[in-house]
Amino acid sequence: MTDASPPRGLPLGTPVLTPLGPAAVETLAPGAVVLAVSGEAAPFQTVLGLRRARAEGPVVRIRAGALADGTPHEDLLLPPAHALLLDDALVAAGDLVDGHAILREAPDGPLDLAELVLATHDAVLALGAAVETALPAEDAPPCLPRRAADGPLRALLSWRAELLGWAPPAAIGAGPDTVAPATLRQRLAASPLAPVTPPVPPLSGAG
Repeated sequence: MTDASPPRGLPLGTPVLTPLGPAAVETLAPGAVVLAVSGEAAPFQTVLGLRRARAEGPVVRIRAGALADGTPHEDLLLPPAHALLLDDALVAAGDLVDGHAILREAPDGPLDLAELVLATHDAVLALGAAVETALPAEDAPPCLPRRAADGPLRALLSWRAELLGWAPPAAIGAGPDTVAPATLRQRLAASPLAPVTPPVPPLSGAG
């Protein structure tokens, strides 16, 4: 990566899942093993190194539970350019900002970051969220395609924000990604991002 590239990485202290349990990202020295979740390589990958960076500007706060039930476990901070693995694609954290569940904010000061280097590009679990690792070389291919957040993904995240009380109910706007309401409900219910809601009890006296 060049010096002009936007910073990527996890804030120091962010726990990453390993076979022995969560470990702060900066403690994962070469030789440590992490759980890789992209599905493009073996699930257990050896750390080759750490790349250090510093975020001087705004960062993205992903509120606990914003992506799925318990995901992330706690609020997760990421630089805007750092991608998450969502719906079989890599989506930059900054592209998910909605002002409710996923917020852009200015930290109190520069944020020190660490980015895991594996043999290939992959994703690991940080506070339960799948976040990308470093590209091992500038010309290395990404584990999955990068794309912007499309209409269905935004609808899923908005639905979660509404059900969790962070955002008022809003109608799905018109646009090229608009989906018919019945179809959208089916896609929301089938998505791994769909929130779990309690069953509705039957009406009294119903047969």
